[in-house]
Amino acid sequence: IQIELTHHPKVPVRIGVHIGDVVYDDEGIYGDAVNVASRIQSVGVAGSVMISDNVFNEIKNHPGIRVESCGEHALKNVSMPVNLYSLVYESASQNGKPLFDNDEEESAPGSSEQGLGSLKRGVSDMFRTSYRNHIELSAIADNKSNIMISINGIIISIMIATVPAQIASDSSLMLPTGLLLVSCMMSLIYSVLAARPRVSNEKVTLEDVRSNQSNILFFGNFYTMDRDDYVTGLEELMSDSDRLYNTMTRDLYSLGVVLSKKFKLLRVAYNIFMVGLVASVCSFLIVYLLN
Repeated sequence: IQIELTHHPKVPVRIGVHIGDVVYDDEGIYGDAVNVASRIQSVGVAGSVMISDNVFNEIKNHPGIRVESCGEHALKNVSMPVNLYSLVYESASQNGKPLFDNDEEESAPGSSEQGLGSLKRGVSDMFRTSYRNHIELSAIADNKSNIMISINGIIISIMIATVPAQIASDSSLMLPTGLLLVSCMMSLIYSVLAARPRVSNEKVTLEDVRSNQSNILFFGNFYTMDRDDYVTGLEELMSDSDRLYNTMTRDLYSLGVVLSKKFKLLRVAYNIFMVGLVASVCSFLIVYLLN
């Protein structure tokens, strides 16, 4: 497949999935699963070779083959999500012959273009992996927040419904009950703060985007822009690779700052819940022993 790709540079991505027959020629890609192939194609970068789990399991032990995971993707008309992998291009020779013809495809030794494809691929993989990690960590933080909100909400509801009658008959239960109620309430507040959406109301203009004062990749910024300004700003960004990488880098940094705030609030919520629960249980034990 790699050798074929060198002779068909017009085809951006080669698909290898056991979902249907997909082939290509100089005119493009076609076959029974062309719609599936076109969706998978968007996952890879130019010149990459995308494969699915079935193909990966057949070739993973083959010497000289290395793949990188592109994650799990739901595809239309396919019942189960498909794990996609990308074959990593190796510049090693095949049977003693170079993979590229020196006069056609490969840059001359010492050329500034040599290794450029692998560098671009590495940058693409870096951003893809970083974004995926940030999204997964954000989902984990939201899940932890939901857990604390549910637990504390249940405890507070039960206490409000049952404890007043117990306190009326035994006033000594007021201290441990109040301690548990306050700790659950504080933990609930911090959990809600961690999960609460944060969107800026600041008005962003096209000039702010052009001067790199605002990040057009974040919806909290561009939702205040006019549609035409947003399209213009995004097109200008895509035409300037330096600005694009700079914007993506700043976007990753912003995601990291938001994640840091979320996890700090969650840490406080869990600490309050843990300390409050232990103190409340100890207080209840002391009250029962004294009685």
